[in-house]
Amino acid sequence: MDSLFFILSKVLTIFLYPLPVFFLLCFFLLFRIKSGKTKFLFFLLCFFLYLSSSSFVANALVSGLEKDFPPISIEEAPKADVAIVLGGMIQTISSVKARPELTDSADRITDAIRLYHAGKVKKILFTGGSGLLLSDEFREANLAKSLLIDLGVKETDIILENKSRNTYENAVETNKIIQEKKFQSYILVTSAFHMKRAAGCFQKQNLEVKLFPTDYRSFQMDSGAFELYVPSAGYLDTTTFALKEWVGYFVYRAKSYL
Repeated sequence: MDSLFFILSKVLTIFLYPLPVFFLLCFFLLFRIKSGKTKFLFFLLCFFLYLSSSSFVANALVSGLEKDFPPISIEEAPKADVAIVLGGMIQTISSVKARPELTDSADRITDAIRLYHAGKVKKILFTGGSGLLLSDEFREANLAKSLLIDLGVKETDIILENKSRNTYENAVETNKIIQEKKFQSYILVTSAFHMKRAAGCFQKQNLEVKLFPTDYRSFQMDSGAFELYVPSAGYLDTTTFALKEWVGYFVYRAKSYL
């Protein structure tokens, strides 16, 4: 009986999710629309959203970004003077101001701390100000400082860069600090899907960074999981940021940022 309850809880709760309900309503409306042209256009719009919110499209886009950057264990990571951590994992417009609220990319900062405690790096350089267009009151690097200290990083081993607004500026501003501090070796820590663009920006600044990709977002498509076949807002989110990353990569190439 418990197994049946588990199965039903997984299947029936799908009908509580906005996207599956939306597609069911669309399917119903397709039979109500009389005009053939209107029906075809409506179908195309629904099919576009379906593809965008499917695991197959989301995984294809994000795995294409990650495939050249396989995971590295902490033990296999090379030693360096400093770990360069790219921002993008702390919510700067959270309603909770008493503490840093981490987003899905939290692995960036937690893995940098792991490298530090494993003796792989001597210092952590966190780079990231505010990437918001109309609000820069809270800078991500400033919010990260208390978290780093609470998780055992000495304040003297923390370096903050809070001026940069995007990946290109991360590299430019970080390069200034590296030249000033005279660091000789550095590990770049960022999400695997972001590493293609990030590494290019830092190498453009003549920084021969060692890479430590983290925060993998691709799926195990051959797992047979039922959830892989149901459109969801999670897959739509993956498609959205993967498209943004691909566009960003090609725009940065056009701008000679990498």
